[in-house]
Order: sequence, then structure tokens, then C-alpha cells
Amino acid sequence: MLIVVGDALQTGGSVLTGSPHTDIEGRAVARVGDRVMCARHGPGSIVTGDSTLVIDGQPVARDGDKASCGCALIAGKQQRAHVAAGGGGGGGQATLGALAKVAGIVAPLLKTMPLQTPPFAPPGTPAPEEPAPPQCWVDDHDTRIDRDVDGRYYEAYDVNGDKHDYAFPVSYRIEIPLHAQGEVVVSIKVQPMPQAGVTAAEVTAARARMEQGIDQFWNGRFTLDIHDPQCGTRSFPLRYEVRWVQGGSDYKLIIHRSYDREQVEFPDIDVSVSTTPWTFAHEFAHTLGVPDEYSYNDPDEETVRYLQPDGTLDPEVLVAVPDSRALSDPAATIMNSVDCAVTLPRHAWNIAREIRELLSRQIGREITCTVK
Repeated sequence: MLIVVGDALQTGGSVLTGSPHTDIEGRAVARVGDRVMCARHGPGSIVTGDSTLVIDGQPVARDGDKASCGCALIAGKQQRAHVAAGGGGGGGQATLGALAKVAGIVAPLLKTMPLQTPPFAPPGTPAPEEPAPPQCWVDDHDTRIDRDVDGRYYEAYDVNGDKHDYAFPVSYRIEIPLHAQGEVVVSIKVQPMPQAGVTAAEVTAARARMEQGIDQFWNGRFTLDIHDPQCGTRSFPLRYEVRWVQGGSDYKLIIHRSYDREQVEFPDIDVSVSTTPWTFAHEFAHTLGVPDEYSYNDPDEETVRYLQPDGTLDPEVLVAVPDSRALSDPAATIMNSVDCAVTLPRHAWNIAREIRELLSRQIGREITCTVK
């Protein structure tokens, strides 16, 4: 049986165009190159036909012939054939051997189809493969961060609005259980380095206070949403930890008998046997690249701006005053006020940015990350 306009494809859809000269009961006969609309694959054209039956210079399509998407054509609309005098070509007239109908029968149908005829695909052209479904949450990921983050996680400005150029190297690790799910773990490897007069018991106590400070002031605070445009969103609690080592460390914990003011000066963390859990928590943030939110240049009030997970500057401009803010100050945070427990999403944007860039590279599409 011949294929005519209106006949279907095996997966649904319809034959859209046919010969302007030859019809069957008012339905134009379809040929190689005529248009189809496949319900599964969209617009296409007929690519196989009967080379012994030619109309308008093209083989006529029969039941079972193929469209460019690979789907078969299914006959069913025609009853008997008519050929317009002079409308066919060679074998078309001889085989159909029927009465004439002139061109224009299917013109109203053709006018409703604005699509351009797709390029002709010769017989035997393989059907295009269906796109593979997206691969979602396939692997767990991890990365080691080892870089200078000044200008990457934040920008600091002096009283005149000029950028400070502070070197701020960091080293830490992020583990992302994208497949297994669970907590995103951010860790630093630390080697204790007790100085003269510091006992083993004091080292043990300092380690315990550092762990306490991290757990009390950083853990249980943040959730990271990872959005894949093809797979949706998964949420991961963010957990911070210190891992004690005797070599191959990210940082060395220099434990002094006394020390005027704790600090991180990469790769050293200078503390004393009396350093408090809060101070350990504040200094731990520096090991991950979180900046101070106070001015180093008394009496100047300077400014700090964080970079968001997408790498753009946060619109909020933080005023950095020289002294520690009062705990009652609405702007007080763990990074600008002694003993303040306030942490904000911006304090984890550094982690979100590193994860976003890592996953976008490894998955091969743009991933977004938000902190809440």
C-alpha cells in the first residue's frame, strides 16, 4: 500500500506533504523527501521508497518505508489511486494506470505547514540515535584546595576604597558524597608542634579545645543545596573537622606556653595552652580562607565584600571597624566580635564556590550551589 498525506508513523505523528500532481482519494501520494512530523522525534522527512515507482522524480513511499528519524511509515488512508495526466514521471503513470487529477488538491494543507523541507537523506541513512538520558548523581567527589584566595573568596578595601593586596594561602580538603549522600565534609590536616615547656597533657587539651570550637561554632550551621539542571537538587549538611597527623599536614599547630594574640600565618596556626574554643573556631575559619571582618588599620573604618558561590561580588558592603564589635551589635559575627557565635551563609560561600566549579568541570554542565 502507498503512503499518503495523513498516514501515520509507528510511534505516532503524521505524513505532512506529498505530490502536488498525484493523489489517492484526495490525499497526496508521499515520496522520498516529503515532510513528516514524528510524535517522538519531531520534524523529519521520508528517506526510503519504491525506486520502481517514481512520481515527480522521486520514489513513492510504501507501507513500511522509513522516515529520517528511523520510524516506519504506516499506510491506511488510501482506497484507490488516481494519477494526473502528465503529472507523474515514467513508471509512475504506467504502474498506477488511473485517471487524472490536477495539482492543487493538497494545496490548502501545504499552506498550513510553515516548516521547510529537511535536507534529503538518501536511502539507507541510519536513524539518529536517541539522546542518552542524563547521568544523575553518579559519583562521589573530593578535592584538595591549595591556593591563594585573596580576591577569590573576598575583597578587602582601605578607607579610600582601594583594594588591599593581602596574600592569603590556604590548604584544605572537601569531600562531596553526591552519590552516597550524607554530609559534605570540609577538613584540614593538622600536626601539633608543642613549643618549649608545653606538656603532652597540654597538647591533648589544646587539641580537644580546637575540636570543641569547630563543633560548637561551625557544625550544624549550614546546608548546601547542589542543583543540577538535568537532575534536580540535593541537599547536604556541611560538617567541618580537624584531622590530626604527624606528617603531610595542611597546617602546623604551634602551641606556645603563652602567646599575645593567636593568628594563622600559613602554614602555621599560633596558639597557646590557654587558647579558648571560640578563638580556635575563629582561627579555623581563616584556615579555609574566611577573612576578618574588622579593620587592621586603626582608626580607619575599612570595607569587606564577599564573593558569592557563582564568583560574583556580593552587593552587600561590610563596614570593618577597628575594634571588636559589641555582642549586641546587629552586625556582629564570629569574624568581627570576640565570643560572638553568629555565623552567616557568606561564611560558607567559599566551600560552595569550590564545589560548584569542581562539579561543573567533572559533570560537564553548569552546576549551581547555594548555602542556607
